[in-house]
Amino acid sequence: MIEVNYKHKFNNFLLDASFTMPKSGITVLFGPSGSGKSSVLNLMSGLRSEKTNENKSKFILNNRVIDDSDNGIKLAPWFRNIAYVFQDHRLFPHMTTGENILFGYKRCNSKLKPEDLIKKFKIKELLGHYPEQLSGGQKQRVSMVRALLSQPELLILDEPLAALDFRSRQELLPYIENIHKELDIPMIYVSHDIKEVLRLADYILIMDKGKIVDQGEIADLCISQPLLTQQEGASFILEARVTEIIEEDKLVQLDCGENILITAENMQLNTKIRVLIHARDVSLCLSPPQDSSILNCVPICIDELQIDENGKLRVIAKIGKQTIVSLISHRSARQLNIGKGKHMYAQFKATAMIK
Repeated sequence: MIEVNYKHKFNNFLLDASFTMPKSGITVLFGPSGSGKSSVLNLMSGLRSEKTNENKSKFILNNRVIDDSDNGIKLAPWFRNIAYVFQDHRLFPHMTTGENILFGYKRCNSKLKPEDLIKKFKIKELLGHYPEQLSGGQKQRVSMVRALLSQPELLILDEPLAALDFRSRQELLPYIENIHKELDIPMIYVSHDIKEVLRLADYILIMDKGKIVDQGEIADLCISQPLLTQQEGASFILEARVTEIIEEDKLVQLDCGENILITAENMQLNTKIRVLIHARDVSLCLSPPQDSSILNCVPICIDELQIDENGKLRVIAKIGKQTIVSLISHRSARQLNIGKGKHMYAQFKATAMIK
């Protein structure tokens, strides 16, 4: 695990963030604006260097001590072997694309070949262009190639898609998705877009008011952490594969293991996806309803009953090997005689599923 612990006072804001993150995959740092996400990244990268008795730090990356205030250790940014991709591309305006991506490469001992990443990110035709001649998405692809060519031990991405239009975001997401799989570089990715989180996150850190308030696997946190689901309350994630595009109905069929689901989201055939469903959008019944507009009705087995912070009953159930959650009243629970081990059906609209 990568160990991070920073206590830092900024004017009227106290950052006190302590967490561990896996040494592989994509860790998403998630939280509202002003919660301290960028401050954590800047401290990890060494871009903030204030030293006071009030500030404490400890950062261990691959068993290498990067920061340790108790022992007077604070590596300069260029000794950390951490690459940073910002929301704004930070390319040198007086350099061509080719000169930009090779700027850091010439100063490190990277074993990666520039031509391989140039091909992978499809920027060969852009090598002679200056930043002002590139689109937003092209600039970010160039920024990522420049960062990766340094062969970092950790790649930091601070909302790299935030300034892009929808089409550019969709074009860049697959590159980000596949980096850690192909190059085995752990990533910490800042976002407050739940759709980005659904697609990218292997592990999540949830931050609020300068502190890490929760961390773990995305499926677990969606149930218990309202910050993650934009205050929509308990939610759950189903992993599935797109098996059919139903053009005439503008619907998509999904296979989630033992059950077939229908969603109105736009997806590509044979892709593996995650869908988010809010517990308040799920109703329970004893038998499949007849003549209903609700397209999804799946058999479940009740696993656990919880009372949420508003006094409502949170029903945790299994759909095959995956978890499904419904939020219902106590009266409904009594009328349906809901209890652990009971077999029922869960209903939710195709339009209730978020990819």
